[in-house]
Amino acid sequence: MPTHPNLYVSGRFLHTRFGTKLILRGIDLPLLDDWNFPGSDYLDAVAQSNANAVRIQWYVDYGQAARPPYSLADLDTFLHRCAAAEMVPILMLADLTCAADTSQLNPLLVAWWTNPDVVAVLQKHARYLIINIANEVGFYHWTGDDPTVLDTWLADYTTAITSIRAAGLNVPLMIDATDCGSSLDIFLTVGAQLIAADPQHNILLSAHAYWAGYDGLSFINQCVTAGLPILFGEMSNIQDGDTDDTYFSLDENRTDPNPPAPNGFTYQALLAAAFHHEIGWLAWSWGPDKNSDRQLSTDGTFPNLTPWGQDFLTNPTYGLATHSHRYKLL
Repeated sequence: MPTHPNLYVSGRFLHTRFGTKLILRGIDLPLLDDWNFPGSDYLDAVAQSNANAVRIQWYVDYGQAARPPYSLADLDTFLHRCAAAEMVPILMLADLTCAADTSQLNPLLVAWWTNPDVVAVLQKHARYLIINIANEVGFYHWTGDDPTVLDTWLADYTTAITSIRAAGLNVPLMIDATDCGSSLDIFLTVGAQLIAADPQHNILLSAHAYWAGYDGLSFINQCVTAGLPILFGEMSNIQDGDTDDTYFSLDENRTDPNPPAPNGFTYQALLAAAFHHEIGWLAWSWGPDKNSDRQLSTDGTFPNLTPWGQDFLTNPTYGLATHSHRYKLL
């Protein structure tokens, strides 16, 4: 019999309903960027990877009239399929990706999370669901480390946590770091306060390891020592540069034509550290992506993996094929 109704966080770790430590090792799926959805999608291919989690891109409003419509019924079906494939669904809202501040966090995103129709769907899947409140919202270091900015960011997320709990959603809440998710170190300052803001203490702290200019490896040990429940909600082999058509390689094997990260950071070093500390990670992305070298699959199918996909799935040290452990969710 399960000891908890839903997944839950205790100390540094996520656990199954039965109390088993669950280290997320999975894949980011830009679901709504695939305009074939809801008619078709890549979930069955992702399931062949042995990932135990899939982070699902969703929008309150995709913002392009030409995009085929999608509905809560489509989301309902998709979440069930994730669970049937023994992949924890991490539902993320991407409307405010890399927004400079959190002014719309509650009016737009939390208003959606707490909408009764949305809550009714999510509660059907609560026993295996994680809510990633917002993708990469709010700058801090990029504003010159203004402490009032971080105070506002914390206050707005505290309000978000309170509102989501008041709506009756009792699943783990994942919160992305500032500065497009990259600034892992901010959790050393505000992580404990975010956890304390939740009466359930059911919080996961997520960083996105695009670290060509900010090498957060040194902060991993500090977060572990502090007992913070960190994970990497995105990591990849390639990072956007200063313009949309400029990229840095984060791959020590250089299987892509891009210049190396100026600070020498590689995703292999990150995965070695994360593996050592039992920290979860999710790879960006199965696709579609504006940079085809950053896709795990060339065309969304499992047989046609890119070099990045081959390494992430089959590497003997950290590959999903041997190092991702699945659990029954239904």
